[in-house]
Amino acid sequence: MTSLFDEPSTPSNMTWNQDDNGEAVGISLKTWTFAWQTGESPRLQYGEQYVRQVRLIHEGKLGSAISRSASWADMKAQAFEASALGPASQVRFRGSPRPLTSPPSDDPPRVETLLEWVGEVRQALSFLPSTARVQASVRFSRQLAERATPPSAVNYVARQFWSAALSARNVQGTDFVELSRSSLGESCPPHTQITNDIQTRWQWSQKTVSIPDGRYPIVFLPPVVMSLMVPVLSRLTGPNLIARNSPWEDAMNQSVTSMLLTITSDPTLAGGPRSGPEDDEGNPASIQPLIENGILRSFVLDELSADELGYSSPKMGYRPDINQLPQGAPASMVITPGDHSLIQMLNMVPRCLILGNWIGGRSTNPVRGDIAGNASELYYVEHGEVLGRVKNTVVSVNAFSALQDQLMAIGREQQWVPPSMLQSAPAYLPPILFDSVAVAGKGQ
Repeated sequence: MTSLFDEPSTPSNMTWNQDDNGEAVGISLKTWTFAWQTGESPRLQYGEQYVRQVRLIHEGKLGSAISRSASWADMKAQAFEASALGPASQVRFRGSPRPLTSPPSDDPPRVETLLEWVGEVRQALSFLPSTARVQASVRFSRQLAERATPPSAVNYVARQFWSAALSARNVQGTDFVELSRSSLGESCPPHTQITNDIQTRWQWSQKTVSIPDGRYPIVFLPPVVMSLMVPVLSRLTGPNLIARNSPWEDAMNQSVTSMLLTITSDPTLAGGPRSGPEDDEGNPASIQPLIENGILRSFVLDELSADELGYSSPKMGYRPDINQLPQGAPASMVITPGDHSLIQMLNMVPRCLILGNWIGGRSTNPVRGDIAGNASELYYVEHGEVLGRVKNTVVSVNAFSALQDQLMAIGREQQWVPPSMLQSAPAYLPPILFDSVAVAGKGQ
């Protein structure tokens, strides 16, 4: 096949010695983005990145090197030097020749698709007042990784996906409403998937209500559910297990959450940024239960952390970014959906709240799991009817108490939550209803 790399940067050009134990990886990432925001002209952007990585074991220690321009020979020498101060490791870098079954086209996406998506979004949001500021973007990403291991094996992993994001913000005096939604897909996500949701939440936000401080049942929408998954991942991944900071280190096959909860790492989801037959360390990828009906089934480990802990590798080594080395992370973090629509969950209790987003909603100590955030999007519901938006309110929850003792129901409509600086994996999550969540503030 024809490589997306120039010949000098192709990792298959690496010269290995007979007793070498290592890998050379060349990664190409190309993106096409069409973005628009209120008051500015739409813009089409093309981005291209090439990164080279070398990892090897020398005298029982790991060394690595990352560069955009150094030769493979120089990078191998740098990795050898770095191994002198590297961690001890017995990992064997293995690979088997596996050509791409269908080499990805190097053609760009149809520009018309990008233009049409943004145009349709602008038209669909015509209900917003002239004071509202809208930001919309749609992106197509294509990545190819070539991985070479001694003596001459070369693996290829190709991934491509679409992503779309939309936000609408309106400021009136000291009051503001800010709504956002994003999605991923194998093809360009239909704009209605996003704009219909924004329109519904905009209608909810037009009235404001006051509520007393206290504890309420709250439906966490998927972006907020992801805030609870960050502490869960902190207990499942290598660094805290190696440091013996995880309370779950000896909890394998024991109950750690409500039996209603099942979480998996799924590399088969169409449109997932990491979906594909292999992880980023050349291992065959498969659906892996992490928590099954509340029972801990697997930690989230790459080859190196599994080796250090003395565990069999669960084959979940992925790069958070092409400029970083693989680390333990789910392919896509999936919560198995329940049987309830959002409307059905709202009717399970006489009154409840819907938390769509919060500011600062992250734990300062993820292993402990305490989270408090200013609710930037909180709605009050009585008998299934949304009565209005609650302002100036803080929502506080412990992720592990919520997932073990306060989980009432899981919704059936899943939504993509893209990875971010604070979350290491894309997620496909439903809304979840929790009981007795603390709410405090000066409602207006």
